[in-house]
Amino acid sequence: MARIAAMSHDLKQAILRYTGEHKRAEGVTVTPVHGLYLVRHTAPSELEHTLAHPLVCLVLQGCKRVTTGRGVSSYAAGSTMIVTSSRPEATRISKASPAVPYLAIALDLDPTVVTDLITRAPEFHSSRAAPETSEELRDAFRRLVLLLDRPQPLAMLKDGLIREIHYWLLLGRQGAAIRNLGLSDSHAQRIARAVAMLRADHARPVQVERLAAAAGMSRSAFHQHFRAITSLSPLQFQKHLRLIEARRLILEGKTLSQVAFKVGYVSPSQFSREYTRMYGQPPSVDKKAASDQWRKHDAGEAVAARLG
Repeated sequence: MARIAAMSHDLKQAILRYTGEHKRAEGVTVTPVHGLYLVRHTAPSELEHTLAHPLVCLVLQGCKRVTTGRGVSSYAAGSTMIVTSSRPEATRISKASPAVPYLAIALDLDPTVVTDLITRAPEFHSSRAAPETSEELRDAFRRLVLLLDRPQPLAMLKDGLIREIHYWLLLGRQGAAIRNLGLSDSHAQRIARAVAMLRADHARPVQVERLAAAAGMSRSAFHQHFRAITSLSPLQFQKHLRLIEARRLILEGKTLSQVAFKVGYVSPSQFSREYTRMYGQPPSVDKKAASDQWRKHDAGEAVAARLG
C-alpha cells in the first residue's frame, strides 16, 4: 500500500507540475506522446456530451461520473475507466476544488499494439479478479509521465512504456474486451468500421444495409452486435453524433438554421426538440450564450488594439 501511495503521489505532482508549466491548469493538456493526455479540473464541470473512443483513463484525484446507454458509473481516485468501443456518453467532473483538483491520465488504446502483443503471446489470461488498477499499470504510467519533460529519454522509451501499459491492461479485468480491438475479424472491429462510416457522413440518412455490409453481417446480426457494443441503435448513435456536432457549431457562432441543415435536419423544429431533449435546454439558449461570449471577446480585442 505504501508503494502504491508513493506512486500516486508522484503522478499527481507530475501532472500538477506539467499542466502548470504548460499553461493548462484547467481542462485537458495534450502531451508530446501521441494519444496521452493529462486532465486537471479545479471545480465540478457541466454535463458534457461526447463521443468516446477506445482509451484507458486512470483517475488519481477527485471524481468523474459517466452516463452511457448502460447506466451511470462513478470513477473516484484509484479507479480505472476503460473504453473498448466508440460510444456516445455524458460526462461531468463531480468532485474537484482548487485545493484538491480532479486529476487524471488518459491514453488512447492502440489496436496495432494490441494486435502485436496477442500475436506474440496468444494465450493472454485476463482475470476478473485482478485489481481495478494494478500496481504494474500504475508504475508504467508513472514512468511515462515523469519522462514528459525529458525529450531525449522520452523519444527512446515511450513506445516501450505504451506497449507495457497495453500488456498490463490485457492481463486485467477487461483484457478480453481489449483483446478484441486487435482481432481484425472480431465483432468489435466490424462494428468499428460501421461507426467510422457514420462519423464520416453523419448528416446523411442512416442506410442500415450499407453499414451491415461494411461490417460483413446480416441486417439482424448487425443490429444485435451494434447495440451490444455501443449500447445504442445505429439511428440513436447517429442522432448523438449530429447533436454533438451541432453544439460545437453553435458555440463557434453559426446560426441555428445553418447548424440544423449542416448536421442533417430538414426540420429546424425537430432539431430544436431533439437538441432540447439531449442538452436540457433549447439551442437558442446556447446560441445566446455563445453570442455573448463572442461579443466579450470582440470587445476585449478592440480594447487591446486601442491600448496597443
